[in-house]
Amino acid sequence: MIPVHEAWHAILAHAGSTETVRLPLGKALGRILRTAARADADSPPFDVSAMDGYALRRADITQALRVTGTAQAGAAFTGPLRPGECIRILTGAPVPAGADCIVKQEDITREGDSIRVRRPDGPDYIRRRGENRRRGDIVVPAGTRLGPPELAALASAGIHQPEVARTPRCAHLVTGNELVAPDQTPIGAQIRDSNSTLIATLLARGGIELVAQVGLRDELAAGQAAAAALPAHDVLFISGGASVGDLDFARPLLEALGYTLHFHELNLRPGKPLVFASRGAQLAFVLPGNPVSHWVVFQLFLAPLLEHLQTGAAAAPARLTGRLAGGRLPPPDNRQTFWPCRAVIAGGGYEVTPLPLASSGDSSGLVGANALLPVPTPPGSLLSGQAVEFILCP
Repeated sequence: MIPVHEAWHAILAHAGSTETVRLPLGKALGRILRTAARADADSPPFDVSAMDGYALRRADITQALRVTGTAQAGAAFTGPLRPGECIRILTGAPVPAGADCIVKQEDITREGDSIRVRRPDGPDYIRRRGENRRRGDIVVPAGTRLGPPELAALASAGIHQPEVARTPRCAHLVTGNELVAPDQTPIGAQIRDSNSTLIATLLARGGIELVAQVGLRDELAAGQAAAAALPAHDVLFISGGASVGDLDFARPLLEALGYTLHFHELNLRPGKPLVFASRGAQLAFVLPGNPVSHWVVFQLFLAPLLEHLQTGAAAAPARLTGRLAGGRLPPPDNRQTFWPCRAVIAGGGYEVTPLPLASSGDSSGLVGANALLPVPTPPGSLLSGQAVEFILCP
C-alpha cells in the first residue's frame, strides 16, 4: 500500500494538460483562460464625466455661466468651450475640450440658459483616460476560471473568442452483475446502481464532459468490447472490479487495453483498492465499488486531477480549519482515514460534523456530505470542540 501523498504525485507524474481552444464568450463560462487577456485600448478611452451635471472651466466657477450645448454618452459636444460658458453633460459623456471640471447638477442653480455653482469647492468628477487600465494591460490573467465578471471584462476589451483549456473528456464503465437501473426494482441479489449517478453528477458539477457511461457484466470480453467502442476520452473511470476476486477483471482489462499500471492499493480508508494506470496521455482509474469510496477518491484525486488538466495546478486539495462538532468518528484503523463530514459556517467559523456512515456501501450515509475529515490514529485523540483540519469538497 502506498500513502495518499505518493499516489497524488504518481498521478501528477503522468498527467499532462488538455489543448487550447477558442470559444465564443457565450460558451466560455467556467472555462480556464489559457492566454492572458490584454486591453486593446485605454479605459476609459477618453476623459468622461462621472456625474450628471455641467462641464466648465474651474477658473469660471464663481460667475454666472451660459449653457451652450449638451454632451451625452455616445454623443460628444464638439464645439469650442469659451470663457463664461458651460456644457450640460451626462454621466459617461466625453468631457469637452477646454473643460477641467464637472459640477454635479445638485450643486447648480439654473434659470433658463444660465447657471450658478452653489458649491465651487467640489471634486472634479472626471474619470481620466486610462485610469482603469492602459492599452496592453492584463485584463484577465491566464489560469483564471471565467465567470460572468471575467467574461464581461473580456467583452469590454474586445476579446470575443478567448483561448481557453479544452474541457477534459471522461468515459465511465460501470461493472457489476448485481446492478440494475435506479428505475428498476431489484430481484433476488440485485441492487440499484448509484455509482453511475454519482460520477455523472460530480463531473457535471465540475463542468467536465462525460462522453460515455456504459454498464457491464463482470466479464473481460464485455469490458474489452465496451472500451473499444468508447468515444475519444482523456480519462477512463471503471467502477468496481478493482480487487483480486474471481470476477474483478478491471486490472486485466486495463492491461489488455495497453495501459501501464502504476499502483493498485492505497493506505486509505475508504478507497484502499484504487487502481491508477496510463496509456500515453490517457489516464485510467478503477474505483472501488462502494459509493462512499467513490466519493472519497473522487474528492482526493479525481477532482484535483481534472482541475490540473485544465490549469496545470499541482496542488492537492486545500485544507481549512474548523471546530469539531458532535458526530460519530470511525473505529480505529491503521490506514489513513478521510471521513465524510458536513461543514457549515457557525459562530464566525466552520463547524465540522462527521457523518454516521454504516459502511462504505451506505450511499444514503453520504447525504449532506461536503467535506472530508482526516482522522488521526487513534481517532480517540479527536475531541468535540477542538480545532481540526478538513477538506472542503466542491
